[in-house]
Amino acid sequence: MHPQRVGPRAGMGPTCLGCRYRRPYSPIRNPIETLYQRTYYFHFKNLLYANGRKNTFLCYENGGLHAEECFLYWFHTHILEVLPPGEKYTITWYTSWSPCDGCAEQLARFLDTHRNLSLAIFSSRLYYFWHPNYQDKLRRLHQAGAQMAAMDFPEFEKCWDKFVDNQGKSFRPWKKLKINFWSHESTLCDILRSPESLLRENTFYLQFNNGHRVQPVQHRYYQRKTYLCYQLERCSDQEPLKGCLQNKKGKHAEILFIDEMRSLKLGQERITCYLTWSPCPNCAQELVAFKRDHPCLVLRIYASRLYFHWRRKYQEGLCSMWRSGIQVDVMDLPQFTDCWINFVNPQVPFRPWKELEKNSRCIQRRLGRIKESWGLQDLMNDLENLQLGPPLS
Repeated sequence: MHPQRVGPRAGMGPTCLGCRYRRPYSPIRNPIETLYQRTYYFHFKNLLYANGRKNTFLCYENGGLHAEECFLYWFHTHILEVLPPGEKYTITWYTSWSPCDGCAEQLARFLDTHRNLSLAIFSSRLYYFWHPNYQDKLRRLHQAGAQMAAMDFPEFEKCWDKFVDNQGKSFRPWKKLKINFWSHESTLCDILRSPESLLRENTFYLQFNNGHRVQPVQHRYYQRKTYLCYQLERCSDQEPLKGCLQNKKGKHAEILFIDEMRSLKLGQERITCYLTWSPCPNCAQELVAFKRDHPCLVLRIYASRLYFHWRRKYQEGLCSMWRSGIQVDVMDLPQFTDCWINFVNPQVPFRPWKELEKNSRCIQRRLGRIKESWGLQDLMNDLENLQLGPPLS
């Protein structure tokens, strides 16, 4: 094998397991080609409390030592030393447990050394996820380039079809598979998300989804609540001020936002707000009063969905904001992407859900009809042509 240039993060001990040895070495001889059905159902069941499951099974695609280390030895000996060194590899793992702290560190070093390798890890359960050292090593592995996620129904089904001796039988999901997945996925997102993240990934996909109805999780519907993400851009070189608010008892997210803004000394700043629901009439009037008190402020509000848009009182609230100079519009793909980058996870690309842009266009047409019915279309055109400072990025 031709030696590869070590990456900038690889100076933390041995580069990778296989590179330590002058001669080919593999501690495993015959990897299991397929799993028994009973073994798969027992060890891959994504329970929250998995008693008696002490072994780790790792199924991979190009699949005393832990399974992760066994794979690294095998891959180094049978792939990297045989095929051309410049070849790029994409590997997908399905594991019954997420890597332990030691294996996570070894994997991170391996990825640091072999930059032509990309690795995606789907874990049925999280191993010692409450332990700070295990969390640190998972973040270390994520920073090295590994993509990590909890196994959902499509991953369990794919693993069943490819790596289980299923004898032509279809995968049968167990009870609470989806609920347990959301629990593991939420925990993993909390561990991996960057410090500046303000919103969980699964919360964003559930609450900001602009579909008419949200898909049920394990036959259970979740209420879509009001979330407000704001970014205040100052005229100076200061970092933008960001925040994420949610409805609380007695106060809507918009009122909480106004309270926070009134505590600041505002002048010609620009504020962009992303809302899951457009404001109710009372919140609309409070936003109008806030804008009236800050005439030089540029305030843009993008809503994922329109709240009770067919009621005259709610339409009147929207119109009062337009007349006051507040720019109200519907979130489309650029706004969803910007919201994801600034408030969720800038290190992971935003994955649009099905019919996102179609739903957005439908809601935009609905909003346009409201403007026309209230005779505001000409006013909106004038506001769009009005230069209110440099465009927001």
